[in-house]
Amino acid sequence: MTHHLHFTFGPVQSFVAQARRTRDLYAGSFLLSHLALVAMKATRDAGGTILLPDLATIEKLAGATEHAIAPNRFLAGFADPQAAAQAGKAATEALAKEWQRIANAVWQRFLAPVANQGHGTSDIWSRQIANFWEVAWAVGDEHETDLLDRRKNWRTPPATVEPGDHCTLMGQWQELSGSIRSKERQRQDDFWRAVRDHVVATGGTRLDLEEDERLCAVAFLKRFFPLVSKDAIGRDLGMDNWPSTVSIAAIPWLRKIKSANPEVLRRCHDYAQLVRNEPGAPVSSARRIRALRDFPVEAGEFPELSGNFLNRTALQNNRATPLSPGTDRQILLRALRELEEKTGDRAGNFYALLLMDGDSMGRMIRQHTPQRVTSALSAFAQKTPEIVADHDGVCVYAGGDDLLAMLPLDRALEAAAAVRKAYRDGFAAQGIPAKDGTISAGLVLAHYRCAFSHVLAHAHELLDEMAKDGAGRDAVAIGILKPGGVVCRWCGKFDSFVARGTHCFAPLIAAYMTDREGRVGTLSSSFLYNLRERFAELFSGGDRARDSEKFPFDLDTLNKLFVAEYLHDKIEKNDPATAAQQRQQAKALVGQLLEVCKQPGGRINLDGLRLIKFLALEGKEGAE
Repeated sequence: MTHHLHFTFGPVQSFVAQARRTRDLYAGSFLLSHLALVAMKATRDAGGTILLPDLATIEKLAGATEHAIAPNRFLAGFADPQAAAQAGKAATEALAKEWQRIANAVWQRFLAPVANQGHGTSDIWSRQIANFWEVAWAVGDEHETDLLDRRKNWRTPPATVEPGDHCTLMGQWQELSGSIRSKERQRQDDFWRAVRDHVVATGGTRLDLEEDERLCAVAFLKRFFPLVSKDAIGRDLGMDNWPSTVSIAAIPWLRKIKSANPEVLRRCHDYAQLVRNEPGAPVSSARRIRALRDFPVEAGEFPELSGNFLNRTALQNNRATPLSPGTDRQILLRALRELEEKTGDRAGNFYALLLMDGDSMGRMIRQHTPQRVTSALSAFAQKTPEIVADHDGVCVYAGGDDLLAMLPLDRALEAAAAVRKAYRDGFAAQGIPAKDGTISAGLVLAHYRCAFSHVLAHAHELLDEMAKDGAGRDAVAIGILKPGGVVCRWCGKFDSFVARGTHCFAPLIAAYMTDREGRVGTLSSSFLYNLRERFAELFSGGDRARDSEKFPFDLDTLNKLFVAEYLHDKIEKNDPATAAQQRQQAKALVGQLLEVCKQPGGRINLDGLRLIKFLALEGKEGAE
């Protein structure tokens, strides 16, 4: 009989999500993947066979990918339970040793020379590094697939209560100066000023640690791990190449500029020359975005500019976009505004965060064996980064049955549909029915100024609570998140989302964008607004919204009501044939609207109407 070792470690979500910038997100994900790979290798060296995921493929890709690829959970096979238990201990020790080695590299380079200016900084660092990861593993026979879930029920995490002032990024942990700000503000500020000065002196920049940031050991390690990665793990992570959220939001505008006329390209060149010497203006993230490669040379360094210098709102912000002493911000703003006028467009404020996760993996493994599931997931993980790149996005993590990616707003829904197809294709190639090989998605359309931790937390909420629990899996949930909070949320089963070869919003977005003076067959802003204002009360709250048997209207009746609203003052009164044609066009269009508004379980949610307008306007400020 084969015995299985089930191994996992965490916390994963909080470690990745507690990120102030995309750099933190990427570094945290990559570090998590690296530690997982170390644990898998230790298990293999102890005589185990990694059954899930495909370790051979991960090792082959590990040196070539720029995103995280190894999951934090794996399954290994052994001939006897004693060997499996020894491997569990070996994997735990290997993970802890590697974590400590990386932590030491960060400590020695950035903190050791100034630690004596803090109050117990070394002790705080040692305590937090030693107590962060919680490892869980269990051994059982090949039929016991829920061992880790049972193991977690009696886990005993260290009961550490952190004293003093807490980290500005990971709020449950003490910040490293050890000072109490209410009593020792100057001493605390002096410590962090010394750290920033030392960072600059050792090859970093002041942008690596902002003046209001006071970090704990784990947050500090995540922030500065990329700067020691070449020595610590043999890979330069190239953090200067990682695009910010405001840069991702600007991609649709840059894509249009790429095919602009020579005069526009010349103006782009001139603008790039104007701002190129400003702090943080030139970046090298363009190579990560497919749409920005092979940009016309006439545009000069324009595609290599940070999104802070492409977005009007960001450029107006003194704190977000600091300028060199003596630079007149108004001159830059006027130049950017003139460029916007020449292109007839501007950089948007919204980007997309896509989180996808395979459904019911435990059941899949029981029904279809670890080997077949591993082969399907391996094929999926190898295809996914290319799909994301084709949609001008960047992968943060793509491994196993999970995906985390950032995408421009106008390609995000297409990307979700394409990734879902690749997932189903991987399982179909192994002879696993489509009804079993399903995946769910949470897609946040977020303003670039939203705290990244909130964006990722909302993506998890959409995925777990709406797409999986609420819709019964094989579904996609979409939310719009602004700095003031959630604007709307929509959910649909994937089969309905991709029913016509593209996502279900595509024809309605096209109908909105082609509206001219309220012609029949198009969608106007006023019509969508009127539907929400006049009918929303029917679908918000109360038993009628929850109980389809008590709801007074079926879809056919709603279609007639919405068609009547749509044709108000539009119907041709003197030509019956034209009027009949108009009614047919209106009925078809309203039918598509109702399909979008119909939620899993038969409920109607008019947030779908808001989403149509938002997507059609590409989240442009003042028009969304």
